[in-house]
Amino acid sequence: MRGALKVTYIDGTEEYYEVDPVGDNPDFVKNLQIFLTSPNLTLVLSNEILIIPSTSIRHISVTRSGTALPEAELDAIPGVFLGANRIIG
Repeated sequence: MRGALKVTYIDGTEEYYEVDPVGDNPDFVKNLQIFLTSPNLTLVLSNEILIIPSTSIRHISVTRSGTALPEAELDAIPGVFLGANRIIG
């Protein structure tokens, strides 16, 4: 399952990447926990490896489609809030 990764940098610029956000991988929650503790975002592109220091990132958004997330497991990760809705205004 493919998804869209949006990286917003501290200076406000944005970059978009097509990624596979682990889809139905049974280790999704474990992989997310590891990702959240990583000091860098590392993307393996077709012709390069891009390493983005987390100190340069304001926020990251990953858009997924398809399978529901394992909410019970995600709820166990500190700092993860389930059922959030974006409020514009």
